[in-house]
Amino acid sequence: MVDLSFMRRRKLQIYLLAALLAICCLMLVACNTDISYSVTGENVSEPTHFMAKFMLTLNNAIEGGKGSFGWTVVVFTIILRLILSPLDIWQKVIGRKNSKAMERMRPQLEALQAKYGDDKQRLQQEQMALYKKEKYSTMGMCLPTIITMVVFFVVFAGFRQMVGYQFAKDYRASLNTFNESINMQIEDAGYTDLDGNGTLDVYDVPNEDAAFLATALDKAQTDVLNAYNSEEQKGMRKWLWIHNIFVGDNWSKAVPDFTTVTGQKGWATSRLTGITKDEYERVMAKVLNNKDAGGYGKNGSWNGLLILPVLSIVLSFLSTKLLSGSQGQPPTPPSGDAAAAQGQSMKAMQWVMPVMMGVFGLLYSGAFALYMFTSSLTAILFSLVFNIIGKLIDKSRSKGANPNIAVR
Repeated sequence: MVDLSFMRRRKLQIYLLAALLAICCLMLVACNTDISYSVTGENVSEPTHFMAKFMLTLNNAIEGGKGSFGWTVVVFTIILRLILSPLDIWQKVIGRKNSKAMERMRPQLEALQAKYGDDKQRLQQEQMALYKKEKYSTMGMCLPTIITMVVFFVVFAGFRQMVGYQFAKDYRASLNTFNESINMQIEDAGYTDLDGNGTLDVYDVPNEDAAFLATALDKAQTDVLNAYNSEEQKGMRKWLWIHNIFVGDNWSKAVPDFTTVTGQKGWATSRLTGITKDEYERVMAKVLNNKDAGGYGKNGSWNGLLILPVLSIVLSFLSTKLLSGSQGQPPTPPSGDAAAAQGQSMKAMQWVMPVMMGVFGLLYSGAFALYMFTSSLTAILFSLVFNIIGKLIDKSRSKGANPNIAVR
């Protein structure tokens, strides 16, 4: 350890801290491993993840839980950004100090590159000594970013539970409507409890009355469709152009099929248990095959219009550019492989986060894509306001400063 250079020791500290935070993140997610929902009872159990619980509480507080969950996501994101604002301010302050330190160091760094360009080890030692002297913080800039990534994945786990919870609620409500319609028709037709189980159901209808059963099934499926399309149920799922905020803003159908709700297909969804494929498709038949249930294109095949994924990429890229522009970057090596490698690394870092945001926005629920969009938009507005305030402070200080003294 004593033979390690300052830069290597600092990198090792960052890697160890990143590993520790990653372990903490995994532990937080692992504490909420129950991502399945049983629909066998009358009511669906509520989510166990603390982020999902917070979203559910917030949703119930907004219009009594009958409003669009999309607006709940917007409010949730703003509240979360406010809670994390000290971290944002810390990162901005460190970035601002780094930028000023780099302005002071730039001539010296360029002189060091010219003097020790052929001796990379000596150049690195001299640069790190200068960074330490001027208090240029590499650790301070990395820590807030690492914590932000941890929060990202913890929030993602909460949204995953919320998606499964809503799928379970929608199906449970549809199943209750279906059973009530069937049982009421059987009772009105004068059938008795033939199987002795204490309730009237399809098993109390003799086999010779198959025509009655077919008519009752058709009416029950129509009742399910009407209930599913009612303003009360649709209001929770609908948000602006997206028909079902719990499904991706993409080419997926607004009404999830059996393989999606049971976790056999799709992304970021919890698993519904206690149902079979035949049962699900019998109850949801007219909802699954009806354009009025929501969707664009032929037979309502598209739930969204890919707007949120595109906006997530654009805003994430802008946010990355603003962040990198507010930090003091070391001067580029004069030429050769080092310059090319540094340029490629900087370009890669500017694209990694936007591409990742695009993937999440495209493949996961519209609710999570809306969270990423709102979070990025809030971050950009915060950066712009912080930069304006910083410039005003610099301008105020420069007016009262002695022009012969360098401002630190």
